[in-house]
Amino acid sequence: MKLTLLLAVCLCLVATMAEAQTRIACGDLSVVGLADTKVETFERITPDPRWDYPPSLFNARLGKDAYVGKGHDFCRVGGTIEGTIHFELWLPDNWNGKFQGVGNGGFTGAINYPAMGEALARGYAVASTDLGHKSKSMFDVSWIRGRSQALRNLMYRAQHLVALRSKELILRFYGRRPNYAYFNGCSSGGWQGLTEAQKFPDDYDAILAGAPAHDFVRLQANSLILAQLSAQHPEGNLSDQQMKAMNEAAIKQCDAKDGVKDGLIADPEHCGFDPASLQCKAGEKGDTCLSEAQVARARFLYGPRETKAGLRLYPGPAWGVVVAGKTAPRSLDDLALARGLDDLPQWTPQTFDPDRDIPALEAFYGYNMTAMNPDLSDFVSRGGKIIVYQGWNDPSISPFHAIQYRQMVADSMGAARMDEFYRLFMVPGMGHCRGGPGPDQFDALTALENWVEKGEAPDRITARHVENGKVTMSMPLCVYPKVAVYDGVGSSAAAENFTCKAPGASAGKGETLGD
Repeated sequence: MKLTLLLAVCLCLVATMAEAQTRIACGDLSVVGLADTKVETFERITPDPRWDYPPSLFNARLGKDAYVGKGHDFCRVGGTIEGTIHFELWLPDNWNGKFQGVGNGGFTGAINYPAMGEALARGYAVASTDLGHKSKSMFDVSWIRGRSQALRNLMYRAQHLVALRSKELILRFYGRRPNYAYFNGCSSGGWQGLTEAQKFPDDYDAILAGAPAHDFVRLQANSLILAQLSAQHPEGNLSDQQMKAMNEAAIKQCDAKDGVKDGLIADPEHCGFDPASLQCKAGEKGDTCLSEAQVARARFLYGPRETKAGLRLYPGPAWGVVVAGKTAPRSLDDLALARGLDDLPQWTPQTFDPDRDIPALEAFYGYNMTAMNPDLSDFVSRGGKIIVYQGWNDPSISPFHAIQYRQMVADSMGAARMDEFYRLFMVPGMGHCRGGPGPDQFDALTALENWVEKGEAPDRITARHVENGKVTMSMPLCVYPKVAVYDGVGSSAAAENFTCKAPGASAGKGETLGD
């Protein structure tokens, strides 16, 4: 027994030494032979006092003064895979032993330098890719026509190949493989993260997916359906004033259900608001009441919906979010859904039939290309963990879609197992990925790290709302379906005075924020 143990230890040491001997300097990474990969940039970056981010569509978010701060010296590696997929990998001197892949937004063909900077600040070796194309803007789709391979790169291939090549470069540079690999993205980045878990379960140990835009066909078809309604039934169109009045009424009815009057609906799913409460009385007209047709439209605009034949459509936003009460028609040239087809579609924006055309489109694009496969067995079998977060005030990616996909996973994998590998956190008042009147600043990555590395499953994550550099409120984010309810004692602007409870649980006395 002792001889066997000694032999195992020796073999482990030999393997470790063999890996350590392969370590090479930053300037020598260009000669590393990787399949279909060319390293074109290899330079030491010493940001003292600063190093400006290279140009990128993402940099507009942080402004012209965006930079990696002092003290994060690193080796910057850039190259191409298969001649078209550009990527960068940053290898910090103060490496934490982990790798992070970061996602993109929209249909962006650009390196996500801001997200790379955030990961670098935590000591990660971090990689980003332009997904194999160049964009004029975040939602530019002009590059798609006739480039089916480029579309496949966007949807699933690019992030996978970059993960593989990055791990190989990390091994060569540090002389060992990363202890853990995480993927972190929001919107299309959340879509990419779930795709990794579904199609390439060995790439990452854990996924942090915010507002995942992964129901590609139905999300894209949503604008066609709403535009048809606006054009064919104009009597149901709502004005901006009516939309505002309706959502103010919803907030008034549902705001205090968590025990705090703070202008937020903490649990829109159980709000119970009905726009019929604003229906005009006989002879009444105005900007704050609705006709019968407008009530019907409002009910369709918000929350889960389906066709008369029972086909599930992409859901609408939650009550409390003001969206357009009338949708303008879309051109085929503006739709990635149409541009990605081999031939021009048989339908037009005016003749699109969801019951006929959505199943055909999903058959063409494939179940996995839309990242809606709920069978995560392979990912879970190797210990994979997923945290999804979603803002209730998101006007772009429906919060009800995050709930629907979670239910699909529960139906496929078993509801009793869900908390072992998949947790959804709904964020009251948060918009798309961040922003909004709610607590939009929180550290879900640390929660994911603790879950993977320490076995500490997250039951709540503290979120904060910051204005002018000051925290104005904090609140716990609860594992869905639980919601944060004020205890009735202490400041209602402090997270420690909230308890995560099942929906509909009684709250403490109603208070305004901060009382």
